[in-house]
Amino acid sequence: MPEFLYIVKDREGNRVSGEVHAATVERAARRLQERGYTVIRVDLVKPKHWIWYLIQPVKPSLLVLFVRQMATMIAAGVTIRRVLNSLMPQHGGPMFRKAVERLQVDVNSGYSLSQAMMRSPEFFSYFVVGSVRIGEHTGRLAETLDNCAGHLEKEFEYGLRLKQALIYPVVLLSACGVLVGFIFTYMIPKFVGLFVDLQVELPWATQKLMDITGFLETYGTVVVCTLIGPVLSLSWLFFHWSRTRRGRLTLEKIMLRVPWYGLQIRRRMLAQYFRSFGTLIDSGVTADTSLALMGKSLNRVILQNTAVAQLDAIRKGKRLTAGLRLADKGRLFPPMALEMIYVGEETGTLPKMLERLSNYYDEEMVRGLDAISRLVEPVVLCVIGSMVAFVLLAAFMPIYQLASSF
Repeated sequence: MPEFLYIVKDREGNRVSGEVHAATVERAARRLQERGYTVIRVDLVKPKHWIWYLIQPVKPSLLVLFVRQMATMIAAGVTIRRVLNSLMPQHGGPMFRKAVERLQVDVNSGYSLSQAMMRSPEFFSYFVVGSVRIGEHTGRLAETLDNCAGHLEKEFEYGLRLKQALIYPVVLLSACGVLVGFIFTYMIPKFVGLFVDLQVELPWATQKLMDITGFLETYGTVVVCTLIGPVLSLSWLFFHWSRTRRGRLTLEKIMLRVPWYGLQIRRRMLAQYFRSFGTLIDSGVTADTSLALMGKSLNRVILQNTAVAQLDAIRKGKRLTAGLRLADKGRLFPPMALEMIYVGEETGTLPKMLERLSNYYDEEMVRGLDAISRLVEPVVLCVIGSMVAFVLLAAFMPIYQLASSF
């Protein structure tokens, strides 16, 4: 169901902002009026457009700088309105400048900073919005924004290191693909045609190579044109399904099962969960309120469900560790993390334990990237070597066979 932001006046004449789910803007306004509010403004929260999943509307480094500057100025006691007036970006393109201008207008009209950010999902991710919401609730917005900027910076560095690790294998595979395509479409037909004219019985490798070449020459264009329509249709359906809550949950479970990548996703989830929980607890927010807020602010459905389930367990009288164990059922949180949380509960150092856990999983994520970057290169070389060996074997076996017949 669509989500709407609203600004209303209560019975005392005070302005109140919030979110409401409704089928249409009319129903959202009617629901607010039934609560006794005077509706001033209702805005639809539009989902992120699919094009922004393919391209970046602003450089991550500029977004990190913008968030960190906000944190610095708010920590110095500057109001959010003055911060937004002072941080009008000179770089990043007109779209980013327009988004910041709308952010300023929305905050001035009565929306909170997190609500205003929800109206620009192409620039401010669900994680950023959730972090700002936590900071607003705890009264530690500056610290939360600084942590958010640090997280975005780590994400940027992580993506950059991953790209650097993949440059070499991608270049090798691309060059190998071009070479193999040239061999299949130009060299092999002419080369093998000589042996066909001589009525020489071809070896199995050469025959397979000829079959593949003949199929590509005869049916290649037909296959590509036939698959375009179904592929585009399935891609459209998959994209819209993946944006639903059930689709996101299914995809997250699938990603967690992917070798190496699933482990990295798991570490990122754990770091985010522990950092958010630790920030809230350290700010003096009670455990049940923290979990309720995390159920609305975390950007992973699995983490949201875990927070809600853990909240239900705590309300039934369970400890944090027992509630987390019941909520997770051993799928995401390792025993070591549960043991550290238990020690933190017993000794009264839960925020520090949660901070250590978040830092630990951040470091583990970087170590995992370093390990895979060292492993990718030899694997790619083995794959390319196997392909080249097969082509050479198919090309030279007829020559040896023809030479041995004399």
